[in-house]
Amino acid sequence: MRRTARFFSFNKPSDWGAGTAANLNIRQEGVSIERTEKYSVYRTVQAGEIDGADAVTDFAVGPGSKLYVLDAKASLWVHDYENRHTEPLYSPGHRLFSNHSMLAAEGDSLYIVDTVGERRIVSVSPSNGQLLWAVQEWGGLELFPLAVAVDDNRNLYTAVPLDVRPEASGGPDIPAGGRIAVLQWNASGEAVQLYEHEPLRLEQSAPIEALRNRFFLAIAGSGEPVLLDADAKNAVVFRKDGSVRDEFAVDREGTFAGLTVDSARGLYIGDSGRGESAQDERFILKYSERGEFLTVVSGYRSRADKLLHDGIDRMYALDLEKGTITLLDLQTRTMTMADTGLPEAWYVSAELDSAEDETEWHKVELLAAIPEETQIRISYFATDEKFGVLDGSVVDYSDYFADPDIPLTRKWTASRHLWSEPIVNPRDALLMNAKGRYLRFRIELAGSDRSAPVIHRLRMWFPRQSPIVHLPPIYQEDPDGTAFLERFLAMFGTFIEEMEQKIDTVSSNFDPDAVSGPYLKWLGGWLALDIADGWDEGKLRTLMKQAPELYRLRGTRRGLARLLQIYTGVEPHIVEHHQLKAMQETSEMRQMFNRLYGDNPYGFCVMLPPECVRSDKQRLIVEAIIADQKPAYADGKLIVLQPWMHADMHTYLGINTVLSEPTLLTLDQQSSMPHHTVLIDPDRDKRMDIHTRLELDSELE
Repeated sequence: MRRTARFFSFNKPSDWGAGTAANLNIRQEGVSIERTEKYSVYRTVQAGEIDGADAVTDFAVGPGSKLYVLDAKASLWVHDYENRHTEPLYSPGHRLFSNHSMLAAEGDSLYIVDTVGERRIVSVSPSNGQLLWAVQEWGGLELFPLAVAVDDNRNLYTAVPLDVRPEASGGPDIPAGGRIAVLQWNASGEAVQLYEHEPLRLEQSAPIEALRNRFFLAIAGSGEPVLLDADAKNAVVFRKDGSVRDEFAVDREGTFAGLTVDSARGLYIGDSGRGESAQDERFILKYSERGEFLTVVSGYRSRADKLLHDGIDRMYALDLEKGTITLLDLQTRTMTMADTGLPEAWYVSAELDSAEDETEWHKVELLAAIPEETQIRISYFATDEKFGVLDGSVVDYSDYFADPDIPLTRKWTASRHLWSEPIVNPRDALLMNAKGRYLRFRIELAGSDRSAPVIHRLRMWFPRQSPIVHLPPIYQEDPDGTAFLERFLAMFGTFIEEMEQKIDTVSSNFDPDAVSGPYLKWLGGWLALDIADGWDEGKLRTLMKQAPELYRLRGTRRGLARLLQIYTGVEPHIVEHHQLKAMQETSEMRQMFNRLYGDNPYGFCVMLPPECVRSDKQRLIVEAIIADQKPAYADGKLIVLQPWMHADMHTYLGINTVLSEPTLLTLDQQSSMPHHTVLIDPDRDKRMDIHTRLELDSELE
């Protein structure tokens, strides 16, 4: 007697959860190697691409694909790197700021900060270069900005020294112990917040000129400044209220420059390469907002003198040595496994119990997406015993493979003699020599740097169901020939099983709730629902379920109203010509009704609110429904009601027009006037035909 085929299915995260995995990402959509986003070079902007520009000294990121670039001649350029178009904003010789200036931009605001110019902080319009506001001092203190950043709300932040000796020999300097703070400016140029931290002091005096490129500023979140002292290798993260959230040391080798923060509050610090670092060891370092070192941005291995992020988390790195601005884009990459260092993942299943000794397991069926240069390898072993010898000891297989303290590589080595030869990229493969009550399988997913295979579903079938049993006994007598014939017939067996499964489930194709997409439209074609072309699936299912009743009501007012309600979700108002006869007593009324509803005695109007007919496509569908459902001799007209009150138009009280209660006339937030107040001119009272009201302001003697 032929036994019913059964299977263990793995197609939900809970199915995979019983096994042991390494570097495996289990999601509802499928199982794959863990993926991560890494920065890679998207584009490099060379100084030569900016027509007329000298060596690049600073830059800021504008809207779209625009960059504001400052060169060694103090010229300011607007460069569109996508379209390779450049326009000058300030040409050489303007004397508004020097080539040592620092730039910051957000939206339609551009800020220029200069430690040596007449105007220390300037806000200009990037469209025409018009000066919006400028400041030179704050609270009587001359400003010497050392770093600059801007937040999403166009608030500007500048790192400034609070203790300056302007008359020192050789120019202004900061004495030993001099404080460094962060000043916040709003979009109007007003200083609104001061961020201080006691340890932010210079250990020894230094001229202002020597502090250039020592301090770097970035904004976390929507307004939390982060200040980096590159020489002291120390960073401070402030809260919005001015208090200190975190402080951490950059405990890495190198000479650092540049600071930026992404939308997930990750901190990036660049390596300017001004120390002993070799050219090939320069990386951008990534820290958490708490100062924990996370990783290096291996996609960029060059000098970084300034770092910026834009609104889509694209990172920009300035290399002053090469005069280039490099754009780094986040790209999804396959993660490597810690044990092997390769882009792969391993999985070992829990035991699959057939509940019967000496079960012959049939086949593995795999539904997966396997890109080029990737691979899926499946091995298995079956046994009637729960215990075995591994590493010279008797172990429980379940406990051994689930033990997290035993490295996977050790498990592979110790159990190598148990597993079958791997089946590579199986779609439907027989499990040869798999005999036993318990079955375990292991999966090795091998990916590439940018892609990885995804398993959507896996099934292990049992017991063995081979078409060879239907052949004469002579074909089953030779063991060697039987094995080959069994594998050969398995291809046809799979085809036959799929056909039988389709036949068993064919009834579900006629259930509107069980099908979707093209099959749902195909099923609708059986009911001649031509008017439903362009309907969404939910409305189409409702229409198909009510189709028998709607066919009985076709050509009636009730049937038209129900069909329109299914499509629009609103019950329409239908006005027929015979309903208006009693109101057409005068010629004036008759003319108005003819204009509004037409003069065809077999005509009718369907009125719907505007939210039901928002597009031309919706209007066409509604008109098609009316034309399909009306009697052949009748004339149907669609009227879209507007929310108004106009005499002699389609104005219906309670439908598209509402009369509200009288309200007060509000003059300002503290004064109002009742609705029944009459304004008059008292100086002109008691005159005939002018504000004359008997017994109120006038009397007859």
